[in-house]
Amino acid sequence: MPSVTLAQMKAVEALARTGKFSRAAEDLGISQPSVSTQIQSFEELCRTRVFIRDGHNVSVAPSAVDLIAKIRITLKCLSEVDRAITDTTSLNTGTISIGFSAHRLIMPILTAFVREYPSLRLTTRGGPSLDLADAVLRGELDVAAISQVAPDSRFSSLRLHESRVAIYGRKGDPMLAKGRLTLADLDGRDMVLWNKASGTRTLLEDAAGKQGVRLKPVLEVATLDVAYAAAAAGIGLAISIEGEVPPDDHIEVVPLVEPELAISHYLVTLPECRDHAAIQAFFNVAKEHALEVDGGLPST
Repeated sequence: MPSVTLAQMKAVEALARTGKFSRAAEDLGISQPSVSTQIQSFEELCRTRVFIRDGHNVSVAPSAVDLIAKIRITLKCLSEVDRAITDTTSLNTGTISIGFSAHRLIMPILTAFVREYPSLRLTTRGGPSLDLADAVLRGELDVAAISQVAPDSRFSSLRLHESRVAIYGRKGDPMLAKGRLTLADLDGRDMVLWNKASGTRTLLEDAAGKQGVRLKPVLEVATLDVAYAAAAAGIGLAISIEGEVPPDDHIEVVPLVEPELAISHYLVTLPECRDHAAIQAFFNVAKEHALEVDGGLPST
């Protein structure tokens, strides 16, 4: 029985990532007919549907998501073998993709890493913690810095630090003038909340449910800039973690107390990729610079 080839796997990964045969061919530096041939040969080997075609656009079939993840991980491991052969003394080549849910918390680590390894190419993605964790599992990201109450056994994890949950809103809001808010204070208040893939929102909703507090989301957001703008405009109170959103001329930030909620931040990667040189280097830099974060909350 024929076996899958490296060329087929590269073509499948490129098509899954780009969504177009033409872009996959450009990415791989081969002709579009060559990509089509590799994809056709691979699909003939499979017992499940791999791609869904919609005109010129292509998407991964739900039944093939895990298969694509395995291909990406395999290609990462093969790339690491190539790197070890050609770059034995230092990290002079290669790429690393990094996701983060709170840019202010990861920036000291990113800055130190770029300075120490200037020849490596970094790509980054921001987003909610649960989405980033899924991206690591799918092989789309090498590393992600995410907020979780406890470590996830599916990953190799490094705990960076722990942050309290904060509430922020428009400067001059009389409720924020108290300098602190309890969970009960949020009952029925208009809230600007992250989407349900946010670890911080999950923590807040779980605590509210236990205390019988009714959260009232009037706006659901997926990016920090939209959450900030909405809170500064007075649409509602927003949630953040300590150091993520500093107070300024437009917003006030106060800690949440009674109960005081806190969430940990973890650097995660797949266990099978943990020893890859660039990932290992990023974890080492993270250990040295994890606490270099500005913008703490006022003491309570």
